[in-house]
Amino acid sequence: MNSRLHLRNAALAAFAVLLVFLLAVQQFPASAAPLEAPLAQGNALDLVSSPPPILPGQTGTFRFRITNNSGSDRTFTLSAGTSGGVTITFPSGNQVTVTNGGSTEFDVIATVPTNAVAGSSLQQTLSATSTSPTSLTLSRPFTVVVGGNTPTPTASATATTGPTATRGPVCRDGFESDNDFRSARVIDVQTSQERTICPAGDEDWLVFGGVQGKVYTIDVSRMDPGIDLSLELFDSNLNSIAFNDDFFNRDPSNPNPGDIRPRITIRIPADGPYYIRVRDTAGRGGVNYFYVIALLDESYGPTPTNVREICQDLFEPDGLPEQARLITSNEIQEDRRLCPAGDADWVTFFGKAGKRYIIYTDSRRYRGRNVVNGETQAGADTVMILTDRDGVSLIDFNDDIPGGSSLDSQIEFTPDVDGFYFVQVKNTGDIGNQFIRYDLVLLLCLPGQTDCGRASVPGTPVIPLSPGPTGTPDQEFNLDPSPTRTNTPTP
Repeated sequence: MNSRLHLRNAALAAFAVLLVFLLAVQQFPASAAPLEAPLAQGNALDLVSSPPPILPGQTGTFRFRITNNSGSDRTFTLSAGTSGGVTITFPSGNQVTVTNGGSTEFDVIATVPTNAVAGSSLQQTLSATSTSPTSLTLSRPFTVVVGGNTPTPTASATATTGPTATRGPVCRDGFESDNDFRSARVIDVQTSQERTICPAGDEDWLVFGGVQGKVYTIDVSRMDPGIDLSLELFDSNLNSIAFNDDFFNRDPSNPNPGDIRPRITIRIPADGPYYIRVRDTAGRGGVNYFYVIALLDESYGPTPTNVREICQDLFEPDGLPEQARLITSNEIQEDRRLCPAGDADWVTFFGKAGKRYIIYTDSRRYRGRNVVNGETQAGADTVMILTDRDGVSLIDFNDDIPGGSSLDSQIEFTPDVDGFYFVQVKNTGDIGNQFIRYDLVLLLCLPGQTDCGRASVPGTPVIPLSPGPTGTPDQEFNLDPSPTRTNTPTP
């Protein structure tokens, strides 16, 4: 009995010693553990998204993500190992900063060479290197797939039938590559071109020689369903001088708000090359997105055709009471235009009960060198209407200033109650063009003042008209796509 008891006690003692040993192992000093985890553990360079097959001569965007778990913030320098003639660029720069424990996404642009074989796969490698606080390099291979028409495989001699390769999308419209001003294609006046926006994000650039003073119209006369094009015009220094998205007023007698085809009409300010950019407003594109663009110039005769881009004064749009521009007491709003035909200009002002206000038009400063009417610009015969605070109820009306030798208009008004009142200015017969200009003045008369009004205010000095452009029928324009290059004479 005692021997059994001793045997059991010995077993319990041995178990206790083993347990103590295991606990001691768990409490092993920290200095014996590795000093640092492997540096690259948890760091990654991942491919997030790839573009569809890229046509020869076109570009595609790859998106990558860097994840940094190295224990410190890092700045990575990007580089690429390329093959097959592919060019890799980094639109946001070749450095990416990633905080510790975070990740950052960035784009990489791949440009496929024009001689690439449709359907081929070109292997590339992207590397991200950080040297501080310690060296760390991450790499990721990726594939550029070339789009276009793939050749039909030839059936073997023993096969009775064979598969036929599926033809890829045909994006090239005969004018590509024309994706920037350097590769812009010439369009002549009185001609049109049928083009396509393909692939998604495509831009078409065109160039023409503009003659100073002439009016040109750039019109998208046809636009297939699914795209919403915009037009932008640049001068020879690539300054944007005109833009249009939708032009619904092709037929002024029957405007069509559903017409979203763009159009630009502009008087060219100087001789030289001008660049047109066409693109979809939402970056869409595809093989069935065709459009027709035309370039027209006009013989404008003694009365030039209205030019929409210079028809708008600084106060437009102000054609409705709810669009009325604020005019304050003793303010002069200069260089207003009654343009186009039928234009109405609305203003609103705050009238204080018992105060005396006089509002008038003044076109004297714009009458020009050839004086037809000494007190009014030729073509200007303003009509003025004063309405109540609702913008509808008529309070007063004036065509010509009473007792004067002017066709300008003037209304004197003393409000009964405080509030915002409205004034409309139009031209007699709804005649309008970009040359009919006037100033609008609101005077707050002093108590007892008798010389308050247009008659007591001298007209602003006449602005002389600049001479017209001198014709140079033998001049040639440089249509080289690069605005910095000049023609070199042939020896």
